[in-house]
Amino acid sequence: MSLKLPVTFLLISIYSNLHSQSIHSYDSIAGHKKILDKTGEVAAWYKPETPGAAFAHVAKLASEFIKDTPPIDPKTGLPLYYLSCCFSGPHMIGKEAFAMGQSPSNWLNNPACIFAGMVHSLVNGYMVYSGDASYISIVRKMLDYQIENGTTPADWPWANVPYASADPGETVYRGSIRWVKENMRGEGLHGIEPDKVGELGYAYLQFYEVTLDNKYLTAAIQCADALAANVRDVLPRGSTTQEFSIRKSPWPFRVNAQTDIVISDYCSNVIEPIKLFDELLRLKSRINLPEQKELAYNKARTLAWKWLYSKAGPIVSGIWSGYFEDIQNDPDLSNRNQVSPMETARYLIRHPELDSNIKKTVPYLLGFVSTAFRTDGLKAIKEQTWCYDPMGSHTARYASVCALWYDYTKDPYWKKEAFDFFNVATYMTDENGVVRVGPTWAGSWFSDGYGDYIRHFLEGLHAVPEWVNDGKDHILGSSSVVQSVQYTPSQIAYKTFDESAVEKLRMETKPKAVTVNGKKIAEQKNPDIEGWQWEKMTKGGVLSIRHNSGAEIVISK
Repeated sequence: MSLKLPVTFLLISIYSNLHSQSIHSYDSIAGHKKILDKTGEVAAWYKPETPGAAFAHVAKLASEFIKDTPPIDPKTGLPLYYLSCCFSGPHMIGKEAFAMGQSPSNWLNNPACIFAGMVHSLVNGYMVYSGDASYISIVRKMLDYQIENGTTPADWPWANVPYASADPGETVYRGSIRWVKENMRGEGLHGIEPDKVGELGYAYLQFYEVTLDNKYLTAAIQCADALAANVRDVLPRGSTTQEFSIRKSPWPFRVNAQTDIVISDYCSNVIEPIKLFDELLRLKSRINLPEQKELAYNKARTLAWKWLYSKAGPIVSGIWSGYFEDIQNDPDLSNRNQVSPMETARYLIRHPELDSNIKKTVPYLLGFVSTAFRTDGLKAIKEQTWCYDPMGSHTARYASVCALWYDYTKDPYWKKEAFDFFNVATYMTDENGVVRVGPTWAGSWFSDGYGDYIRHFLEGLHAVPEWVNDGKDHILGSSSVVQSVQYTPSQIAYKTFDESAVEKLRMETKPKAVTVNGKKIAEQKNPDIEGWQWEKMTKGGVLSIRHNSGAEIVISK
């Protein structure tokens, strides 16, 4: 490890202290009275007597905050999430100042990450869970704003891709400039982050699957084109470290989109570009993907995947470095983060066929995060070694991957682990929907507290349906994007992007009938054939539906 690490860590700690206030004491966590269960573990602050009730509740509070009461910039009239990464809630500056828009923080913005997360949390997540279609138009405005005000020109080496960052208050995104002299904290003018090109590119594609608007398909393909054109073959060829570099990845962490000059060489977060390539390749016939693009995407995807598992890649080396937009360059690869290993684990659980050794890989990644980023005395996960603070979104991320791994393995250890960490993560949400960064950080970030935080609780509910207990019916998740859903007293009607898909629902009563494109499908014992299954619970049950012959499903109650 570099001797620079303690100095850098000190600087980050000073920054954190300037932008936060201590709100964790023996009796409280993030402004909520701390509640313990019978075993001495921290229970959720909302309805602790009902396991899991708080998980959907905080997702609801956070989602409705973005819809109904986000802070507004008084100069432009825009919701603050277009102009600032973070804000101070009324608990910090008072209700009057908050209502007057006096809450933005003076720190570089991260729009690509914010807007990508909002697709997953608000549209693929809470819209499906609640049936509130208004989130589609809210997120559409976000993506349109990025496309129109934060995309590189078509004649650059990195063409038609989103900027990851911007200076605070800027209405046009062109990279963050103000902190460049601080060892290139941010990307500088025309700097981009290729992993965010993959992250937002995948979100564009998901939003296309919701809306069928070709604007977002085009934006996704442009992101994939740039990633494919600029991928680097850095696969190890020799047997010694002198014959290959562990300091280079298939795409750099930071690069100037106009000049193609690399700013920071290493980024472990290749799973985001891989997700984009995989989904475009899956849809190649449906979207008429040209053969030339298919070949280019396959080549880039293969290089990235092989590198991920190679001796130079992070699964072997453990160098999970390069994600956060506001961290200075790290040529010594001293920093570590938990986002990339957890999102890699999530993708593997969803696609277990990709790793024949998955039962070792995923526990290794979970163990790395739970050990390297643990918080003494509290089941909370810290963000990164250069900002070593426990945070709600990262705690919820770890919990959601534990829940998914429980759903895959049925090992009760992971269910308990998910439950305990989710419980702690609920404390970051105030009753007004303001989500604080963490137990010792009172400020709020749009990426962490909303784009990231909400979706993890909803994934946890999909994995463990018994935690859904509000007396209502909900679609918990689908193997396809869900385009629309309507909940009425007599039925649930929804439409998916794919005709062949599997859904899981929590329902209060067993359905009377299920139709696919108007045709009844039968209750089945075999989950691998078209039909539906009912798993009775103490109250209500879980409905699983497999449909292969249509995308419009109606469940009669």
